[in-house]
Amino acid sequence: MFEKLVKKIGITVVVIWTTLFFNGRFQIINSWNFPEAMFFVAATVLGAVGAILLIGIILRDLVFRQFLNVELVSICGLLLVPLVYIQTAYGWQNFSLQKANDYSTDIVNAPQYQMSKHERLLAKGISSTWAFMDIPHEIVKADTDSIELPLSGIDFQIVLKKVTAALGMRQVRSSVTVSDDIGTIETYEFSTGLFGMVKRANLLVRVTSPSAGSSTIDIRSSSPGRRRDLGLNSFFIRRLATELLVMAGEPKNTQN
Repeated sequence: MFEKLVKKIGITVVVIWTTLFFNGRFQIINSWNFPEAMFFVAATVLGAVGAILLIGIILRDLVFRQFLNVELVSICGLLLVPLVYIQTAYGWQNFSLQKANDYSTDIVNAPQYQMSKHERLLAKGISSTWAFMDIPHEIVKADTDSIELPLSGIDFQIVLKKVTAALGMRQVRSSVTVSDDIGTIETYEFSTGLFGMVKRANLLVRVTSPSAGSSTIDIRSSSPGRRRDLGLNSFFIRRLATELLVMAGEPKNTQN
């Protein structure tokens, strides 16, 4: 009876995960219209519990030399696949329930998008059923600081192009302004996301070059949605900052 219950839980979780994965990959239903992330978290917790119970049952059978149930082993393996995928693509250590989906290395003078948050939303109208999950828009300080590099704006542009290409980021637009007080300010906007997923975030890179041989880099990442991002945007900033420092030959410590 217990094994049948655990098996049913495992199959249910696998079906939920598979549905969410294919929807996230092909956007059969606009995932910004319903709390896909919350369903994912619930399925993940349930799946982790199911995997632990199944491993316990399998170990029991091995210890007492009982017939090993191939079906249970298969279900256990399927439950572990999404956990491994997330750890590889994102990292469970980056998971966060903070009420935020817009992070910046500089919140005093954050890089600015050419479109407002409302204009960038991919689902302007949300069902009242899920409205309680919406969070107020606020720019939150990322756990990554601004980056100082001994590179000119042109040299950094070469580094940025190589890094963003390696990370699969797509440049959307760019702008350049010149100030007598600050120098040259270049802003690049990219679309970025996790491997295999269609859902993307809007990421800005602002390069301030007060002199020919130095640049200050600030990064901002924001989801085109109204709900918690589970730490994804902070992760995108940290990942990009780390890779920029590696490519530029600087130490990798980007956290404050």
